[in-house]
Amino acid sequence: MYRILIVDDEQDLVSYIAAELGAVGFTTSDAYNGVEAVLKVLDDKPDAVLMDIRMPKLDGLGALRIIRRIAPEVPVVMFTGQAGQGDMLESTRLGAFSCLSKPLAIEKVINTLRLAMPH
Repeated sequence: MYRILIVDDEQDLVSYIAAELGAVGFTTSDAYNGVEAVLKVLDDKPDAVLMDIRMPKLDGLGALRIIRRIAPEVPVVMFTGQAGQGDMLESTRLGAFSCLSKPLAIEKVINTLRLAMPH
């Protein structure tokens, strides 16, 4: 099955998403900021990245810019808890496959990741 890198500074949320994705057959790895995400994309070559926009050290938009350059074939699904549309629009402009709103509906996450995968 597909390998998904989950990136968020909220460890409980990462654990929850990993458990839910694992239950439907995805393999997951995790990172807790944008710097870790970029390093894991380089080292682990995930099939897709699920990443929060607001994080310490390097935010999701900054990490997305780098990931698009180093691994343009890897789809990135962003998510945000911020109410405004600005970050969502910016993430798609930068090349994200999609941007979801928190609180995350796990079925929507799963369906979006499946759509993002090359078949």
